[in-house]
Amino acid sequence: MHPRLEKTLASALPANVKLMGGFPVERSIFSTTGKDSCDAPKEKRPEVLTEAQSIQGDLRGKIISFFLRFLANDIPIPVESQNDPALRIKRQRQKSSFFGGWDSLAGQWLAAAQPRSKVGVITYVAITESTLQFVYAQAPRSGGEVNGVTELGASFDRASLVWTRQHQSQVGEYLFGFSDGSWGALMGPREESFRRWFPGTLTHKDPIP
Repeated sequence: MHPRLEKTLASALPANVKLMGGFPVERSIFSTTGKDSCDAPKEKRPEVLTEAQSIQGDLRGKIISFFLRFLANDIPIPVESQNDPALRIKRQRQKSSFFGGWDSLAGQWLAAAQPRSKVGVITYVAITESTLQFVYAQAPRSGGEVNGVTELGASFDRASLVWTRQHQSQVGEYLFGFSDGSWGALMGPREESFRRWFPGTLTHKDPIP
């Protein structure tokens, strides 16, 4: 992790909490349609950095992002995933992107990674000794480094994340599996960085636990 980013994440945490590391996450760009959509409903997504001021590049970046997603037909269409244990084995065999419903741990995890904000924001998961803490950092929408404005989001017990897995063969997309039996897909860092913190990560050829 870049020293400046490490300092930013550490400063966002409570004074008595030690930062072990961290990695960026964002919504899946491969799992956005059908019953396995990982796009969280708007009402489940946190609104963050509400007091932050717009910075140079925000408007241009917002316009560019919208048109790129429109041209790629990459418009989020939230789909409710049924939390039915009877479907779990079927979803495992199908290597589905999402199972558990939006109130499950995976649903809360996916929603935390898709914040709503009027300014540019990058979402990180800060790893502490006992938690996986979401941290939102302001950055220009058109690209650039974080500017130091941060906000804490949802926190998950590290023990609640019981497995990780590369999803299909797409680079940088991972499944996160939780103790309640739910799982969901997000984009993350390069594999070597991800495996530093999750060395037991399954390959896309391995079955879903």
